[in-house]
Parts: sequence; structure tokens; C-alpha cells
Amino acid sequence: MKKLISIFTIVLFMSSCSSLDVIYDMDQKVDFKQFKTFSFYPWDYKNGYQINEYDKGTIMIAIQDQMEKKGYTYQKEGGDMVISIFVTLQGKTSYEAYNNHYGGWAGYGGGWGYSGFGYGYGYGPGYSNTTVTQYNYTEGTLIIDVFSVASKKLIWQGIGSRQVESNLEKRDRKLPNNVAQMLIHFPVSKKNK
Repeated sequence: MKKLISIFTIVLFMSSCSSLDVIYDMDQKVDFKQFKTFSFYPWDYKNGYQINEYDKGTIMIAIQDQMEKKGYTYQKEGGDMVISIFVTLQGKTSYEAYNNHYGGWAGYGGGWGYSGFGYGYGYGPGYSNTTVTQYNYTEGTLIIDVFSVASKKLIWQGIGSRQVESNLEKRDRKLPNNVAQMLIHFPVSKKNK
């Protein structure tokens, strides 16, 4: 029973760690209605060893899909906005502690003692143990920066972090959903309103 509870606690902890944490910020002075098109900035060379070509393509297609749903048009070059993508991977360790307490006993009754026969409270021994489980995982962070080509300034940034899915099929399904969750607050184009 104790092992079952520990396994359940670890699985619950792992599933709670796997949710996507998203933060975003934008330049409130920028009127996004002026933008109609977007292009991608080439991937940073540092991403070459962080992420494979297939995942890069999946992320770019997901971003393009979300931007087009918001009314913007993709151009291979020369868009009103340019989107830069960066990925970081970091090994992390989490610890889960499980306490198991076996209580003692207490009672009231009579018995012989140092001062003769009498009544009183008595306590029996109890003990507890703590099991600590170490869990190693990789956290991935996707950073999406959107620049205005005209002003050459950053106008929007989204950062999403979560545990990297090691199962490739699940990762293929989750990546587009994660990108959609990151871009949910990106302003909608004027023509899409």
C-alpha cells in the first residue's frame, strides 16, 4: 500500500510539472492593426545542437498557422513583422518526499508503578520514516520574439516552459498546442476583426 501511494504521488507530481508555463509581454504603444504580413528570422546557430530539424519545422508551421488564424499573411521574406524563435533545454532535478507515520498508542488504566498501584495515562512508541525520490527531467523553453521591421524594435514576446516530452508521438501532438497557447494573447489583425 505504501509503494502504491508513493507511485501515485510521483505520477501526480510529474503530471503537474508537465503543464506549460507561459508569460508574454508586448509594447502597449504599438498599433498592431498596421501589420499585415510576417516573416521568420533564420534560426540561431546555437539551436542547432538544442533541437532537431523536425521539431524546428513543427514549431515554425505551428506559429505560421496561429498567425494566419489571426489574420496575418506569411511571406518568405519582407514581412511587416519578423519572428525570431529560440529554444533552450536545461536538465533539472525534482525531489518528492513522502512521510509515513506509524502512531503509537495511548491509554488510561491502572497498574503497578514506582509509587504503588495507581491510575494514569500511558503512551507507547511511534515512529515515522520519510522516502525521498529524485526525478531527473529536461525542461524546454521556447521564446518567440516578434519585431517590427520598420522600427527594428521588439513589439511582442512570448515565453513558454515545460518538461520536454520524450515520447515523439506525444511531442508531435503537444508542440502545436503549446505554440497556440503561447500566441493566444497575440493581437488579431485588423482584417480578421
